Amino acid sequence: MADNSQILYASLDDGAVIFRVEGRGTYLNAGPFKQMIAKVQARNEETEFILDMTACESVDSTFMGVLAGIGMNQRREKRPNLKLINVSDRVRKLLQTLGLAHILDIRGLEETPTPPPSVATDVVATSTTDVDREQQTQLMIQAHENLVQVDESNAPRFENVLKYLKESLEGESIDDQ
Repeated sequence: MADNSQILYASLDDGAVIFRVEGRGTYLNAGPFKQMIAKVQARNEETEFILDMTACESVDSTFMGVLAGIGMNQRREKRPNLKLINVSDRVRKLLQTLGLAHILDIRGLEETPTPPPSVATDVVATSTTDVDREQQTQLMIQAHENLVQVDESNAPRFENVLKYLKESLEGESIDDQ
């Protein structure tokens, strides 16, 4: 069965950019999301980023690791925290367990005011351009290293994942030679 998950984004009237996860936040859409954040930041460093999780069914560790990387970068550059709104209790618990609550502004369904209609303009889906396996593996490694950097207690959780990904990447490099 095909995964129809996607991330939509739009500029808001106040200059912020809102992203919306439709379906699942996974390794498949984490890269395009990260690239869009970087593209917007290149144009305007002061942009506030909001991630609407209303329609988000679940997130995987790679997606959370990309969120961690964005959060750490925002903090390091003294930019506004990435704001996650309408986060389900299940996803919130995952984010808190991995230590992301201190670098992200996480707001549950009950804490998020209903936005006025039509505040977003030009809603667009992030590009789902095909990335090669090596680029995908590198993204996954970086994402999991981000999770360890955010909270050292994540190291044992992701030790085997990182080992496997790094061995896989080395195997691909050897195969390419």
